[in-house]
Amino acid sequence: MRLIRSIAPVPLVLALLLTVGCGGSRSGGEKTTPKSSRSIPSYSPGKKGSGSKIAHEARSATLNRRGKWKLTSDKVRSVSSLVDEAAGENAIPRDLIFGIIWVESRFNPEAVSPVGAKGLMQLMPKTADYLADCIDWSGSHDSFDPEFNIAAGSYYIARLIKQFDGDEDLALAAYNAGPTKVRRWMKGDGLPRVSIEYHTMVQTARSFFGDGSHRPSPGKSSPIVPTDDELDRLGLAILIAGLSDTEFGLEREDDATPFD
Repeated sequence: MRLIRSIAPVPLVLALLLTVGCGGSRSGGEKTTPKSSRSIPSYSPGKKGSGSKIAHEARSATLNRRGKWKLTSDKVRSVSSLVDEAAGENAIPRDLIFGIIWVESRFNPEAVSPVGAKGLMQLMPKTADYLADCIDWSGSHDSFDPEFNIAAGSYYIARLIKQFDGDEDLALAAYNAGPTKVRRWMKGDGLPRVSIEYHTMVQTARSFFGDGSHRPSPGKSSPIVPTDDELDRLGLAILIAGLSDTEFGLEREDDATPFD
């Protein structure tokens, strides 16, 4: 029996938040500074439901908070075709790739972590070199290039899923901290809290990018792209649930041979 360290029942909290939302709006994403340009809906005194004063105030607070996160559907749409292609090539769900990108970089192709991971899917330098060979990438590769980053990162998570016998949560924990550490943890007390929070956050985020099938659909011309409000709601749900990505990737190893 696999042992996992104690953690609060965050999936239940997330499920409730994703169902209820916040004042009919959704709030979420990146901790940056620009203000939202979207207008705040008006309300009429005495009106109930979505037009009430309480709903208006909740919507105002949500939009003000969203203005500090700076994530829009345009950013998602700009890489959606690359994600669709990578999902088909690696036979993994496109929403899983989207979920990883959301957690790793909030769709910022120039993101750099404190330990040196780069790009949308936060690839470490030596690991990126190794993955470039694995996918037979022609010419030089650049982790800040969305095409390479998504191709390599998607191949990486697909291989990790196979390595951990189809267990996506363990594969995601390995993506975050490295497969060697995950194997060592599972021989001891199980995954640490930060690893559980990581795979919980990815699994929650992916639900906003899929059609519910959780399987790649080559016949579809384009993936589902969440609206700005849906991205808002995702970020707010995760924030309220108490999940934090401040520690994600800090133990990430620059492993040149992650599958050995």
